[in-house]
Amino acid sequence: MKKLRPLKLTFLLLFLSSTIAFAQELYADFSYFPKIEFNDKIVGSKTDDKGATFEKIVIDGFDSKIPFYFISPKDRKEVKFVILLHGITSNKESWLPPSNNTEKNIYLLDLLLAEGYSVIIPDAKYHGERSYEGNFTSPIYFFPSQDCQKVYNMFATTVKDIRILMDYFQSRFADTSITFDVVGYSMGGMLSIYLNSADNRLHRVVACVTPLDAQKGSKIMGMTDENAKKMKNLSVKNYATVQKSPITLLMGTKDLHYSTAEVEDFFEKIAITDKALKFYESGHALPHDYIFDAIKSLNKE
Repeated sequence: MKKLRPLKLTFLLLFLSSTIAFAQELYADFSYFPKIEFNDKIVGSKTDDKGATFEKIVIDGFDSKIPFYFISPKDRKEVKFVILLHGITSNKESWLPPSNNTEKNIYLLDLLLAEGYSVIIPDAKYHGERSYEGNFTSPIYFFPSQDCQKVYNMFATTVKDIRILMDYFQSRFADTSITFDVVGYSMGGMLSIYLNSADNRLHRVVACVTPLDAQKGSKIMGMTDENAKKMKNLSVKNYATVQKSPITLLMGTKDLHYSTAEVEDFFEKIAITDKALKFYESGHALPHDYIFDAIKSLNKE
């Protein structure tokens, strides 16, 4: 029997190594080296009629500059941060109320400032003022052009950039205990869920109309079957069991990016107990009331 032990050990090691390799390929690489020097520069600053301070800042990111807005309410009594993450082909400006807002709608930014949050709004890689990084090509065309590397970078590098933004604010306020809330919409919801799997500094996460299957989504947007398979490690559905901080999902019942059954399966697999799911009778564009639900989720004790 002793002669069989090396064989059994070899089989066990092969099994474990193959299991580990299989697990690794399910996840993207969001690791990075925390920064100490940011080469930060405030390139614009103003105060609005409500006393909120609006700064445009640029810092060194993972592999390029990160432009972002930092908006602080008047008479801020505590350090509360929320990061807003936009959808694909959008940009940081999408979170700002229009200057000619004649309808007088209430925007998420308005409510966050009223609640005492300081708001951080970056451009994702290849978006907004970072579109030069993709030769000014709309990111939606990365899929039919079969540019797998840019699609991967769009997600993985942006997550690393957001982690560097958190480093920056902990350094700026000289407090490494600071945590961050995150609200992400569509692609931003994907980014927020990736971030919640990779970083311990999140307080609460609100992910809105988040596509769950990157392989299926890439195919819908024009990738070949072969290349779409390469995107499977970006599938949000793989990250349910590794969520770290409390999370709320705000989803549409008629969204073409997922089914209600897929959402419920993902939600069920989220390992933490502090989680919530709300469906709206809508497609990918949620009704305006979602912003009140987002605020309620962030303020939950």
